[in-house]
Amino acid sequence: MNRRSDALPMRDGLTAALLPLGPAMWHDFAQTLDWAAPGATIDLLLAADAITDRPDCDRATAALILACAGAAGFHRGEVPAGFDAGAAQAFTRRLHADLAAGRFAVARFGLSPSALQLIHRELGPQGALPLPPLTFGRAEVEAPAAHVAGRLYPPSAPLRRAG
Repeated sequence: MNRRSDALPMRDGLTAALLPLGPAMWHDFAQTLDWAAPGATIDLLLAADAITDRPDCDRATAALILACAGAAGFHRGEVPAGFDAGAAQAFTRRLHADLAAGRFAVARFGLSPSALQLIHRELGPQGALPLPPLTFGRAEVEAPAAHVAGRLYPPSAPLRRAG
């Protein structure tokens, strides 16, 4: 397994590093969220909670984070090692209630087909966490960094041909 060594410093943790980067980075975080990834810890849950508690969190970001939590079984208290079952359930209940109440009015960002399938499977009428139908945006955004299992990396520089 290859380990990247170019991680950005996060002296105060993942949440403190992500919040100032804004909604585009938060959306990228949601799209790459994997609760069971090697190295994933409670820091992911704390960051997801802080992001979805922000008034400028996009509806697509919040829905995708909730769908990922539902798929992982957080609503049932099923959590990977390194997570707290009670905190996961409380987070899932809070985010589900916020989405059901229409708290995330802005829907700027789009979602990949696989993300939309996950949301439909987890949050649709037959899902574990059913919600009324949600609409999302279509914009593709460039995140200011990349996120992998609780680490932030600088954006990849485009390759140029020498000569």
